[in-house]
Amino acid sequence: MIVNLAERPGASDPAALSGAGPQPQTGIGSGISIRDAVKRYGSFAAADHISLDIRPGEFVTLLGPSGSGKTTLLNLLAGFQQLNAGEILVDGKAIHNVPVHKRGFGMVFQSYALFPNMTVAQNVAFPMRMAGLDRATSDRRVHETLEMMRLTEHAQKMPSEMSGGQQQRVAIARSIVMRPRVVLMDEPLSALDRRLRESIQIEIREIHRTIGSTFLFVTHDQSEALTMSDRIAVMDAGKIIQVDTPDEIYRRPRNRFVASFIGESNLVEAEILRREGGALTLRTRTGHQFRAESRDEVTGRNVTVLVRPERLRLHETAMPGSIPARVRSALFLGEVLRIEVELDSGEVMLVRCPDRAGQVLPDPGSEVHVSWGAEDGWVLA
Repeated sequence: MIVNLAERPGASDPAALSGAGPQPQTGIGSGISIRDAVKRYGSFAAADHISLDIRPGEFVTLLGPSGSGKTTLLNLLAGFQQLNAGEILVDGKAIHNVPVHKRGFGMVFQSYALFPNMTVAQNVAFPMRMAGLDRATSDRRVHETLEMMRLTEHAQKMPSEMSGGQQQRVAIARSIVMRPRVVLMDEPLSALDRRLRESIQIEIREIHRTIGSTFLFVTHDQSEALTMSDRIAVMDAGKIIQVDTPDEIYRRPRNRFVASFIGESNLVEAEILRREGGALTLRTRTGHQFRAESRDEVTGRNVTVLVRPERLRLHETAMPGSIPARVRSALFLGEVLRIEVELDSGEVMLVRCPDRAGQVLPDPGSEVHVSWGAEDGWVLA
């Protein structure tokens, strides 16, 4: 789906739509500023004083559990819901009173929302027909977009003749055919199987690089967000908890919620013994001493340390700095081994290690040792 772009400078200009082939474009994407946005339903704040700046041409993902406010924020930007307080600016201009169909945004929903009585080509051409563009320009842009989405051979098919993945690609093609400045996507891949979802993730990322629009993507799938985004805004209870690049979100989460929500995590309770700049020396409840990295704002004496499962090392015998443990379970998952170990303190830690030739899963109950380096631990604020 795409709303009328005729109100946006250059968006419906035939000269702007007649470029040869899907060449990378710069300067198309709009900058978005969400300032202290509030949306309430009675006493419940679905968006609770949210502020977020999105750079022109950036791919930002809103990530969070159900009810965190991510779809509400997308709908406020799209115009499907109205703010109770705050403001939303696009390219420096407030859009609160701009109707949905005049905001100039491409929209992709979880449901494909295709016209069942139209062919693929007709579905993709529909926004251009509504904008009143001439037939030659429309045909040229439809052909380019179908080629970009690898749908050329399906141009004359009806939606009912296509798989779910193909239909979603048609929906994406329709949303970008007018080269909108902003593309909004609300969990568009959640109904697809894993392999197809991963394939279309790559296609969406390539589309973003090619057309240069600003993308705002909503998902609850962490791997999807990590794969596709320039930055991720992690949300909970109507608030943005952390906005950062995927690697920073994963490696240096701001608090326990982000650490637990993004990927699998081992959270070690410890006491700070010494501070040396960004490095801390810590001690667990059982007296094990180790080092970890931290932000400057970490305060207090008792902290929680994040150690990702893939950062843990498993040893058959004691090593310097290792902790004795006992294997609780060991699973072969194909590319990785997933091993749970229990420390003498009763704490359970998860180890993920790559499958290697000749590697044997340890037996439950067997004694092992685990270790990690200072660079593998991250102290949560």
